[in-house]
Amino acid sequence: MSTVPEERSRLHPLAISAFVVSLAGIPLAGLVTGPIAVMLAAIALSKIGSNSLIRGRAMAMAAIALGLADMILWVAILGLMVPHLDLPVLRRSERLTFPLGNLLDNAPAPIKQALANNVFFLVKRERWPSFLAAESFSGSGVVLGRTEKEYLILTNRHVVDPSFTSWAFRFPDASSSITAYFCDGTKSPAYIRWIAPRGADLALVATGERSEAIPIPQLDPPRRTEIGEKVFTVGNPHDLTWSYNEGVISAIREISSGNGRLQVYQTQTPINEGNSGGGLYSADGSLIGIVTWTKDKSQAEGISFAIAYTSFLQLLDDK
Repeated sequence: MSTVPEERSRLHPLAISAFVVSLAGIPLAGLVTGPIAVMLAAIALSKIGSNSLIRGRAMAMAAIALGLADMILWVAILGLMVPHLDLPVLRRSERLTFPLGNLLDNAPAPIKQALANNVFFLVKRERWPSFLAAESFSGSGVVLGRTEKEYLILTNRHVVDPSFTSWAFRFPDASSSITAYFCDGTKSPAYIRWIAPRGADLALVATGERSEAIPIPQLDPPRRTEIGEKVFTVGNPHDLTWSYNEGVISAIREISSGNGRLQVYQTQTPINEGNSGGGLYSADGSLIGIVTWTKDKSQAEGISFAIAYTSFLQLLDDK
């Protein structure tokens, strides 16, 4: 008596294809392969149904999960890449708005020196993985001294050290490149020469070769500053280089810095992104502070802060 041989169960080919495509999308282009894998797996599940002779349900479900993960991962990667793809540092530097050559001739005496001492910083930081476009940051600084070939510039640490946090007491690494632009249109590579102790947001930057050739000058403390006194800033807000704004001192405050205190000036002088590191000056042109932060403009207006120059001098002497 003969019997019909029992048919063996088999894996559905679409389930296999869906799983392979979903795996390929992880190192490649999951935004494209992810939807294909999900579609193939859904068709495979519909074909498998309740047919006990066709296997691959678990493989198809795994392909759907991996396909969705591929799409989410690549959407996140593109979200990080796209904002930077059209802003490489070289193109951005070409779009900077530099002042007219007779900048200083168009300024009254108290403002002229502040304009001459203003520096525009452009900082480039490589990103990981390496195929992502480099990040670029900008800010301001104030020239404190110079030799024949080098400048010594005071700024905020967060301007030239993008990874800075108030608890980062270590010296910043050299992963970022710093370029300093001056009012005469010249530019120079620069490096961080000194960072403030106690996590204070201040740094000294030197141009030229990394060396100890340029000494930190002996600096005299500014005169007393009072509430209601007229002041002005010079900086580079939104890459609009060498910009002047004026206002008054709204309050004189203190903030904690490590185990010490820093004096800060509150002012209603207009401050925007790019002003950080620039100088706050008294009406006669004396440097009295370094512009450091402002309140969220969606919640407040005319509330900005500068670290007092006297606090910088104290930190400079802090051993």
